[in-house]
Amino acid sequence: MKLDKNVEVHPGSPNTLVYEGRIVIDQGGKNSSLNLEAEVQLATHGHMDHIAGLLGGKIKFLPPEDMWALSLLGRRAMTYGFSSRSSSVFSYDLVKEPITDSISTSLPSEIQPVKLPGHTPGHTGYIVGDTLYAGDAFFGSKVLEGFVFPFYVDFWSAMESLNLVKELLRSLDNVVISHGPVYEKKKMEELLEFNVRYGEKLVGWVKEAISQGGTAEEVVVRVMERTGRGNELKPVNIILNSVTAKSILSQIAREIRVESRGVVYLG
Repeated sequence: MKLDKNVEVHPGSPNTLVYEGRIVIDQGGKNSSLNLEAEVQLATHGHMDHIAGLLGGKIKFLPPEDMWALSLLGRRAMTYGFSSRSSSVFSYDLVKEPITDSISTSLPSEIQPVKLPGHTPGHTGYIVGDTLYAGDAFFGSKVLEGFVFPFYVDFWSAMESLNLVKELLRSLDNVVISHGPVYEKKKMEELLEFNVRYGEKLVGWVKEAISQGGTAEEVVVRVMERTGRGNELKPVNIILNSVTAKSILSQIAREIRVESRGVVYLG
């Protein structure tokens, strides 16, 4: 899909952007097998569905805060918060081999990095030409509603990053996200606003879920059931959603205490 004469997007999850036929951003998922012959491979962050391109390419770039993604143990720590020898919960181990080639510490001059932390510590967008590739700064509506909790290690920083994307779009022609549709600018701005409103609603749901107290896992279950996703109550979903829930809870809880069931947050 061509956005302009220099920007092409290969749909997937993540969507992969190619600039001038030689700079590739977020090659992963089903697009991992594409033979793009990139001179430069960029990853917005270190999650396993975004870094397949770092196994190839002449110049490779990963935000320095996410360098722990060079090993499988580090990737698991970024995603689940822990690792072990093996477990069925590690269902997102899409790239298992270590990344041993050197990672560049600088970018070509035609690429403008934009720090958009929240999804991960180093999550970074890239401006190429008049297009911002925003990675996992925000998501398609079906993705949001399907997972219920957007994955943010720091929910509050992620919300600030959304405001920065809003500002950037005033002077850009296009924005592309990793997981969601590829729309023209106006519809992408509407999708961005949907993400902002969804985040506000999520905070409200979490507040209601701790009116009588609850652990992060209990809050995730309550919110997922409330939103009609009770059939998705699987261990890996609870583990991942608890990351975002803890970020929200640590900020809004009136009291945090320890009980026999674990760390309990009270509204």
